[in-house]
Formats: sequence, structure tokens, C-alpha cells
Amino acid sequence: MSAKKLLRIVLTLCVCALLAGCADSTAAPAASSAHPSGSSATGSAAPAPSSAATSSTADATPILADCPVSHSPKSDGVFIEVSVADFNALGFAFGDSVDVAFSNGYSLKGLPYYSGTFVEPGEALLAGFSSLPHIEAGVSYGDDLWVTARLSDGDTATVTLAESGAFADIQRALDLSYTDERADYQSDVAFANFRELAGGNLKPGKFYRGASPVNNKHNRAAYANALIAGAGVQVDFDLADNNGEIEGFLKEDAEAGVDVSHFEGLRSAGNVVAIDLSDAYLSEGYGRKLAAGLVELMQHDGPVYIHCTAGKDRTGFACMLLEALAGASYQQIVDDYMITYDNYYRINATNDAKRFNVIKEQRLDSMLCHVVGAEKGADLASADLSAGARNYLKTAGMTEGQIDQLAAYLCV
Repeated sequence: MSAKKLLRIVLTLCVCALLAGCADSTAAPAASSAHPSGSSATGSAAPAPSSAATSSTADATPILADCPVSHSPKSDGVFIEVSVADFNALGFAFGDSVDVAFSNGYSLKGLPYYSGTFVEPGEALLAGFSSLPHIEAGVSYGDDLWVTARLSDGDTATVTLAESGAFADIQRALDLSYTDERADYQSDVAFANFRELAGGNLKPGKFYRGASPVNNKHNRAAYANALIAGAGVQVDFDLADNNGEIEGFLKEDAEAGVDVSHFEGLRSAGNVVAIDLSDAYLSEGYGRKLAAGLVELMQHDGPVYIHCTAGKDRTGFACMLLEALAGASYQQIVDDYMITYDNYYRINATNDAKRFNVIKEQRLDSMLCHVVGAEKGADLASADLSAGARNYLKTAGMTEGQIDQLAAYLCV
């Protein structure tokens, strides 16, 4: 064995030993009930980051050592600044269990490492999203991990393999991806995930949902524009973006020759309500921001188009809430929500019942339980979803009069 290789092995083993020693000697309170595996040390100086961002050998446990971190405010997570490809090249694989130790003493143990958000809401994970430049640690739909962990610029993270393949079965079952090529979809409607909201007493022809008509990240903006123009949409309710981001998207669209003229007309008329919402619906402030946006939305006459980026998560929550307030049944809400998974992944109750039910239970049912204040596994079909929606909005800061006004805005 060469001296160079021996030195690399010794360095890696020293880092592992140091981490193990820190874990054994640090007594810390639970940082958040949303992820009991998290802990934060107080009253101790953060170790200085090493100059080596990564370390791994064929004979040692895979480890990413002292890698810089940064805040991911859109997803309320923490970027660990290494690409998915480089991280996996160290010996990690989707479905593994990993330990994450930040340089300020905060640690997360036994996290699943997934290619998507395959954990229950409120649970922590390490994710390697193909659309993002770095791997990301966070809490599914939960509080901002950067804030919870009290991280700051200059902090680093060390990731160590805890157990190879510990969550491999879940990774295989829920690994979903969709393409951004129009030719792979049956219609413009499916490609843009576009449809009218229906159910309960919702006004017909007044509320629509789908992918972004301005952010062309997934090549859908022009298609969404054509569809909302055809539907006569007069108000855009942008859940995902702020005004500065919208300006940037419009410049990019113009440079790329993407036709977003209908959206531009709405914006010129002052009929775009942009609320810059994250997808962390369990986090503090999510409901308040959404409720404030709805109050502003009611100052504009419809028809209304509701969207985030793909029209899936934030849009799914907002539309579920409005449908519930309008008196839609549980089955009507399920039917609308799950169209997204049929459009993007061809998952429906007929051709992939197992995945359909897992997604419905893990995503939609968890959202509804949060809104109505029910325990996981509650009989949502018999719950008073409208009353639950009213209570959610009241807790989020809307007055009874504003909730009545919203109901009238929505319903015939």
C-alpha cells in the first residue's frame, strides 16, 4: 500500500473517531418535536472546518467531511454544498441511512437519504433532488432546519454512512420522476397540469390550477399561458414567487422567446398576487402567509389561476383548503389532488393502486389531518372538512368576516 493511500485512510478514520467522540460526549435537548433525531449543543465552541471537503476510501465508511452549508429558504432546508453525483461517488446511495453533524454541534442521526421527499410530514431527511445543485437536509413540510439548527454562514456539515440500504425498499417504491418534454404527455392540459377546481359549491369557471405561467424551469410556461388565456383568467395567484423573482423570470422568458404575454398582461393590470410561499405547510407562519394572500386575492375579480412551480405541492395544499371551505367532499378533494400524479407520473387508482394509496395517505391525508386537527389515520370521509378549513384560516389570522367573504368569493 502506498504511503499516500495509507495517509488517506488514517485521516478518514480520525475524522470518524472524532465524530463518534462528539456524539458520545454531547448532551443536548431535542431541537424540535417534528424531528426527534435532531439535537443541538449549546455553550460549546464550533470546531474549525478542515480544508478537505470530502474524504472516502474503498476500505472505510463513506464520509463527507466538513462541507460548507448554506440556507435554502425556498424549501426551509440546508444545502450541503456537494452535488448529488459527487456525494454518491463517495459511496453513498439513495435508500441509505446517514448521520449528519454540523460544525456548531447540532446533529441528525439515522436520516434516510432519498432522491425525493419520501418521509412523512414533520420527519427529517437528506435529499438528493436531481433539479438542485446540492444535497439538502431538511424536515418534510416542517420548520426551517437552518433556523432550528441555529446555523450561520461559515458552518459546515459532516455526513457519515449509518447503514447501507436501510430505506432501500421505500426509495424503490416512491422514486418518481417526470420529464419536461411536451412529447411525453398526452395533451397540453396534462403537460401543464391544468384543470378547473370543482367540488362542493365552488363557482364554475372561476378557479383554475396548474403549473407556473411565468417560471419556465420545466418548459411549461408557454403552455400554461395559452391555457389560462383560453379560460379567460383575469387574476394570477402565484404561491411560489416574489416580485423580484417574477421580474427575473420575465427577462429569461423574453430572452428565450417564451410567450408569456397573458401573464404579462395580468401583471401590467396589477392582477398578480405573489406570496412567496415555501412548501413547508407545517412550519410556523405558513398559514399566516397563505391567509394574508387570500385576503389580498379577494380584492380582485376572477377567474383566478392558482399555481406554484409545478402546480403540485403548494398548489395542492391551497386548492385542498379552498375546496374544503367550499364544502367539497373528501372524495372530491382526493379526485382533484391525485390528477397531478396521473398527469406527471401516470399513477392512478387503476394502473398503480399501491403507489396511488401511498401518495394519497402520505401527502393529501396528512395535509387534511393538519387542517382539521385530526390524528393520522382519522376517518376523513366523515370529518367536517369545511369547519376544519374555517378553523385553520381563523387560527392563521383571518377574521370570521374575512372567512365569510372568502366563502362567498368561492361559492355560488
